[in-house]
Amino acid sequence: MTDRKNAMLTTEDRRWLTGEKSYEGEHAKQQRYQRRRDIRKRVHNTILDFTILFEHLEEAEREKLFERLADGDEDDEFTAGLRDGLAFILYNAGITEAMLEERAAGTESTAERLLREAVYAAGKRDEILVENVDLTIDATRAPIASILEELRAGNEVSTAELCLLLESEAVDTEDARNCIRELVLDAE
Repeated sequence: MTDRKNAMLTTEDRRWLTGEKSYEGEHAKQQRYQRRRDIRKRVHNTILDFTILFEHLEEAEREKLFERLADGDEDDEFTAGLRDGLAFILYNAGITEAMLEERAAGTESTAERLLREAVYAAGKRDEILVENVDLTIDATRAPIASILEELRAGNEVSTAELCLLLESEAVDTEDARNCIRELVLDAE
């Protein structure tokens, strides 16, 4: 993951962000500040570059870039990058607050507005009139600690809560896999 060529993040950025590299010594504080500042600048500039890519990258080049998705032969790392890129943008534009807020009719969060406008822009590119974008998210706050407490108390938890728990760092997935395997095989 950290040994790819430089892109938005340099190899050193990746190593630092993933904890493979640390700064120590009398200049460590300044080095960390500089690294954070450089990353912010490159991320900002990359986001600005998406307008150029969306408007000017040749169709053949875009198709080559995303051909694995069209073929159904998905590259898990590439797919995860797409998912996490969208999540990064939506999260930082306030999607989680929008999930839990009660707002007056007709108001939308920055994240919802960006998502709606992106769908309109994508449709417009292929001469598709998008008349409405309706985003419905059913969400509730589900802290990992409360899910663990429910399990300890012997209470039932939903499938979604179990998935959230398994995807968190609170559970050793290998232990969970072994436990589920035992339960399923013993039931046969």
